[in-house]
Amino acid sequence: MNDIDLEINEYVDLPEDPEMAFAVLQKREYADLEHKWERNNGRSWIEERRYIDTLTAFDEVNNLGIFSNYDNPPSNRDEFFDFFDEFSRQAEKVSKKFKMEAARRLKTGTQNIIVLDESARKAIHALINAIREKLNELTLSENKRDSLFNKLNAFAAEVDLNRTRTEAFLSFAVDVARTAREVKEEVQPLQQTIDRVLDLIDKATKWTESLPPWKDRKQIEGPPKRLAPPPQDLDDDIPF
Repeated sequence: MNDIDLEINEYVDLPEDPEMAFAVLQKREYADLEHKWERNNGRSWIEERRYIDTLTAFDEVNNLGIFSNYDNPPSNRDEFFDFFDEFSRQAEKVSKKFKMEAARRLKTGTQNIIVLDESARKAIHALINAIREKLNELTLSENKRDSLFNKLNAFAAEVDLNRTRTEAFLSFAVDVARTAREVKEEVQPLQQTIDRVLDLIDKATKWTESLPPWKDRKQIEGPPKRLAPPPQDLDDDIPF
């Protein structure tokens, strides 16, 4: 991306993730709006309308469902400013929610979770077996060999799960790269096989991408509350 791209389309520099892109866009557009207020010595509902149009257009293009209740700005000036205050508060609140969710995913490691289909699982298992054979051909200390195989086996166990964590294999790949500087054998074939696994990981669906869109996710309810059992008839406890 270069300056020409930004001149043609000011939205190309936004993050690929729609939620984070909205957070960045909202912050940028509101800062621009505040600058215009300062320059014009007051609010002008023309600029506020442009702010609304920009955010609602982004919402519609990315199907986030943020402003489903704000699709009809009033034409009366006084009513519009009340509408704008509610709209801008909603925009800022959702922007913060998206950033908080991104931070939570990052802290819990969900960015390194992928969803594999059956063909990808079979391909990765075949590559893992090839890696094992190539590892056995290298002259390594027992500690180093055990460490590498433990990480590789940990990843192999992850591959068959519905949600596959990739940390073990990424750590394995880094360790192999470091080991390559210590051993004299040719490790290029091993590195090529590792690269093929990394390529499959890169092409796999990220777990966060498999989540329902925001407009559907916020409608997902928890399990229904269990109703308390009806009180027993006191007459049953009264002896006659």
